[in-house]
Amino acid sequence: NLKYFKKVSIIFYCIYKNILYYYDIKLPPKERKTKEQIAAAAAASGRTKKKKWGKGKNKEKLNHAVFIDKSLHSKILECKNMKVITPSAIAEKYKVNLSVARAVINHLADKKLIAEVCVQSHSQKLYTKVA
Repeated sequence: NLKYFKKVSIIFYCIYKNILYYYDIKLPPKERKTKEQIAAAAAASGRTKKKKWGKGKNKEKLNHAVFIDKSLHSKILECKNMKVITPSAIAEKYKVNLSVARAVINHLADKKLIAEVCVQSHSQKLYTKVA
């Protein structure tokens, strides 16, 4: 598309030049800048501030628990009643680390308190409550 656009624009430019030549139309001459104007423009351009790289969007640092104490353990055991159990859901709900959430899920699955739904996905395991 870009090559085609360049060809078309060159063709139109040639046609435009030929029309101007045919009708003997002269384009106005370009204004010549004096040395003072060129120096003033160069000095003004040097005053502009240089672009600074943006910091980007800073994510909020999460302060999730890495260890489970007794009170948190009793709360996390309530997750066996959830309809959909994933490591990210447990990590979000109980404010624990994702690796801790995976360990909790493996612990509950070993005790047969939750059942695995999808065995096909290797990256994200999906569990549900036992009926």
